[in-house]
This record gives sequence, C-alpha cells and structure tokens, in this order.
Amino acid sequence: MPRSRFLSGAITVAATSLLASACTTGPTGGPSSSGDKGRATVKVGFTSDVTSFDPAKGAGSTDYALTSLLYQPLVGQDDGGTVVAGLADTWTSTPTKTSLTLKKGLTCSDGSALTASQVVASLKRYRAESAGALLTFGAANAGEKTTITGDDAAGTVTITTATPWGEVLAGLSGTAAGIVCEAGLDAGAAALARGAVEGAATGPYEMVTARRGASYELRLRKGFKAYPRFATMPAGESADRLRVQISKNESTLANQLQTGALDLAPLTGTDATRFTGKDTFTVESAPFIRNYIAFNQRPGRPGAAPKVRKAIAQAVSVKAFNNVFGGTGQPLTSYVDEKAACVSTDGSLLTRTDTAAAKQVLKGVSVKLEGSNAVAGGAGNSYVAEALRAVGAEVKLTNADNATWATDVTANQGDWDATVFPLISGTLARGGTYFLGPEPAKGGLNYGAVKNAAYAESYVAATSTTDRNAKCAAWQKAQEALLKANDVIPLATVDVHYVARKGVSFAMPGGSLSVSTLRVTG
Repeated sequence: MPRSRFLSGAITVAATSLLASACTTGPTGGPSSSGDKGRATVKVGFTSDVTSFDPAKGAGSTDYALTSLLYQPLVGQDDGGTVVAGLADTWTSTPTKTSLTLKKGLTCSDGSALTASQVVASLKRYRAESAGALLTFGAANAGEKTTITGDDAAGTVTITTATPWGEVLAGLSGTAAGIVCEAGLDAGAAALARGAVEGAATGPYEMVTARRGASYELRLRKGFKAYPRFATMPAGESADRLRVQISKNESTLANQLQTGALDLAPLTGTDATRFTGKDTFTVESAPFIRNYIAFNQRPGRPGAAPKVRKAIAQAVSVKAFNNVFGGTGQPLTSYVDEKAACVSTDGSLLTRTDTAAAKQVLKGVSVKLEGSNAVAGGAGNSYVAEALRAVGAEVKLTNADNATWATDVTANQGDWDATVFPLISGTLARGGTYFLGPEPAKGGLNYGAVKNAAYAESYVAATSTTDRNAKCAAWQKAQEALLKANDVIPLATVDVHYVARKGVSFAMPGGSLSVSTLRVTG
C-alpha cells in the first residue's frame, strides 16, 4: 500500500551533483590557504568529465555539480521537501499561479544588477530548451501555455499555467532551472556549454579556466549572499577557489583521502569502510542511488516484448544485486525508496525470481546492456549481465563512464537494449518523468520510449491535485501500472558515504550533499 504521508513536490535534484565526486586539497590533509581567513583553495575531483556547462542541458553528475555552483535557482529544497529561499526571498503558489519576490541587491558575476526581466528571460529559455521543464511546468503547459512575467520595480516574477500543476516550486529548485544572466543568454548555447562566459553566473562561483577532460578552476564571487537557506547550515566559510580535476575511480579517491590529498569524498563502494571509526574522519551515510532495470522499448528491441521484460525480471535476484554493494542497501518495491512520499510497498506487484521460467524465454536472446561505471566501477551492471547469461541470454555489457552512459541511454544516442538506471532523485514525480511523454529527440525524458497509458493517466492525476489522499491514491495506481508491465524492475539502493577530513563541513538537505554548502572550518 502507498504511504500516507505526502512531501509536497520533494525533489532532491541537488543530490545529483555529487554522484561520483570528491573535494580535494593539498597533501597536508587540510584546505590550503592563500593567507586570508576563509580564503582556502579546495580541489574537487570527479570520475567523469563535464558534458555541458549549460544548466538547461546538463546530463550527468559532474554537469550538475559545476552548474549548481555557477547558476543559482530561485528556490531550494530542504528536508521533507520544504521549499527554501534561493535567489527568491518569498513566494506564494497555487496549482495555476506561482509568484516569487527576488532578494534585494542581486547581481550577475560582472557586477551588473540581476533584474526580474533577466530572470524571466532565463526561465523562458529553460522552458524552451530543457527537458526538465516538462516536470516544472507540466507537460500540458508546454510552450506558451505557461506564462512567465516579471516586474522590475517590484522585483517579482510570476508563473501562470493553463492547466493545474502542483510541482512548479519543486521544479524551480532544480539545477537545470538555475538562472543565467543576460550576458550568458546573449552568448548562446554553444558558449554556455563550453564553460566560462563573463557576466553569466548568478551562483556563488564563476568560472576562471576550463580545460576539458583535465581540470577546471572556479572563483568565489565577492559579496555573494544568495545561498539557499537550509534549516541546518554548516559552520565555516566558503572556499575562495575550487580547483576541479578529473580522477579515475573511487579507490583512487579513497587513497588520496588516506594520504591527506583529499578533504571530502562521497564513496558508494566498499572503500568507505576504510574510514569507519577513525578520529581524523567523519562518515555520513544516506540512501543515494535507487537502482532499477529499464528497457529500450522501441520496435525491434527485445525490451519491446512484455514476455522478455518479465523474463529479465525473473532472471535477477535483488538480494544478489544488493550483496554486490556489501548488502547494506535497501531492497526496492518501486523506482524510489521507502522514504518517498506515496511509494508503493506492495510486494505482490513485483515479478519474483524464477530462473527456470526465464530460461524458457531468454535462451539465445541477444541483449545489449549498458550502465554507468560511476558507481563501484559498474559492479551492479556486471551482476545483471552474469544473471542474464546464466539463463542463456547472449549479453553484450558496456560499463560506460557516466557522461557516455548519459549520452547513449538517457539521450538515446547509443545502441542499447537495457540499462541499470541509477536514479538519484528520491521522488515519484521526478523519477517518473522517465516513463512517459516525448522521447529525448523530441525534447522529452522518455529515453526508453515507454508507452503505458494507465501509468501516464495516473501520473497526471497525482501531479495535478493538492489533496494528499487523492495524490497518494493516484501514485499507487501509477506504480502498479509500471510494475505489472515490468516497465521498471526495482533492484536496491546504494548508499553514499560522505567521508570528510577535519576542516571541511557541509549540509545534507534531504540526506544529500549540497555542493554549494561546502565550507572550510579550519
């Protein structure tokens, strides 16, 4: 049955920013200082490179991390889905109208004033260019069906939708909705994608240098005060410089933590156990990734056949998958975890493991399985591949880096049949956008070309009402439709372990690290 509580519009998109990242410093084990109080330099390492610095076009974890530092959204999301201030100080919202008042004295990174008109222009571009805008404004409100206006004198921005939609504020808190100043809009998409555009930034940092595939350097904006106002904020001051470098894997990051070359690393694999119980480190853990199997359901693909999807569900064991990550994860009963509002916990909706039945269908079937190696080197993908081979399937496994996987699968530019999807957002509304609506080539998020009318109908019902009981009832029907069709095969969560050295603090709104809250304490 669905859980009765409802966390209105809870979206932890900020969590996506550190799927496989680490913040690093000099070899002394503490942030290196330039001599001024609070002016330390922090080095940040990632296991995958940036695909685009354009907030509206981000597709991978490193994209989200860096763009969240450059482009500040109007609001943020705190524990329990609570909306908190960002560039906007106050707001009101109904299913058809949302009004926000900007903070006083906002500036762009060139020192010019950030006006309501510029915010409107940025949001209109977001509405037109970002696939995520479908969730912010609702698919029924695409294009001119969403009206965005601003009043420079009053410092207000108003969003009106033709059809009721209860997810506007939640969508505006996402990284993709980060506000780009006029200089960035004038420079164009290609320039934004490359990185440094003078005067474009509205966030706490601005880009100084960008060397693709190698390193990036960001500089703190003097006088920036529009940080999200989370209920619990860390002590210390923001680093003056962030130096970003591309690393190879989590084991390398863990080694650097132990030698003092790193201050902070989120680790998803067993390397995290190396820091448990040590006085010089603190370890904060939280469910971070919700793994499930999804399919390319386009004609001619094996996943287009319901019997094949069911057989693949019968071939895998959630317990065995969980054991790959040390058995510490939470078995899933939907595509989100048990803490999500309105999640189905009805185990009878799941297809049970039955290898004998799976063999009857999958013997000799060719399956191209692609997954991201950003989580424990792709160990979960390897398990699924072996489970399918064990029942006779002919599996071609691709353990791709996160940027390649995002391009191949979520943008559907690769040759794939099935994927182990590492969902970051722990909410039904955000995660559910991948199973309905337009395909990526048409501006949507439906990377597998899923066509499930019952799910789509219930999704619309759930996101269009503000009545909590009605919303959860609709979400139960939506999940039932997906699970019975095996459009999604729930696996288990992977926890992230934030390992920090002394001298660095951070906030974890909703259990997820917000990179903009990184602070130097000593």
